[in-house]
Amino acid sequence: MLKREVAKRVFAKEFEACRELEKSERPASETADSKSPNFLISPLGLILNRVFVVGVLTELDSIGIQNEMWKARIVDPTGAFTVYAGQFQPDASIFFSTVQVPAFIALTGKARVYEPEPGSVFISIRAEEANVVGEDIRNRWVVETAEQTIDRLETFSDALASRYRGETLREYLLERGASEELAEGISIALERERAPQEFSKQLRVSIREWLRTLNLESEDTAEAKADQKEFVLELLREMAGGKGIDYAIFVDAAVSRGVPEETVEEVVRSLLAGGQCYEPKIGIIRLVG
Repeated sequence: MLKREVAKRVFAKEFEACRELEKSERPASETADSKSPNFLISPLGLILNRVFVVGVLTELDSIGIQNEMWKARIVDPTGAFTVYAGQFQPDASIFFSTVQVPAFIALTGKARVYEPEPGSVFISIRAEEANVVGEDIRNRWVVETAEQTIDRLETFSDALASRYRGETLREYLLERGASEELAEGISIALERERAPQEFSKQLRVSIREWLRTLNLESEDTAEAKADQKEFVLELLREMAGGKGIDYAIFVDAAVSRGVPEETVEEVVRSLLAGGQCYEPKIGIIRLVG
């Protein structure tokens, strides 16, 4: 009996950059036989079949014609996951038929890749289970996922610096304490022509920005920024209600009340990245909850 693959934590930005991992690319083992699950691989060498993600459910559509099928969009601080659930995912389908948008949700599912033509790749998740969670759970997932991603980035940087490739690189990474799967994944990723060095650089810079959005206040200006954030939040609640508001109109209103425009933009970026508000339509912002 095949074991169930562990659900990996991964940010949307890295997930959407994944591509299918051919069985022929993996060393001969029980994980590479004809009955093994299909895997994806990220530019950093993360090999995955199932994922565990937490974010804001911002869009939900019933797209089934003869059979029930749901399509959802789940946003994390780095981007968005596209999720599907149908008749073969009864628990997830029941959840999507009752959940209200927007909401913080935690979801486990299988990664899927669809390539209708060369160069056109769509990455999605086939949902298995989903639940509504609180903002604290979402924040914890962001921090833990960032920690795992940073560890992977460090190992990847070490691999680049070593200039080893193939089996020599794999053995080198194992000696340095990397897991067998990550050592294998990085060795494979570096054989592909997808500019992984540039991707890793962008991801490292972005993680710092994403983590800062979880807590807007710095030590030096904590009280002042807390007051500004609370004022902008209250104004957004007052003006947007449950329908949302045009972003430009909201900025003008906040500025007319004495809040600097750059502060408004900073707070809104923080709210968007932190999942406290979202854009149901381009140029419209709406609070979650």
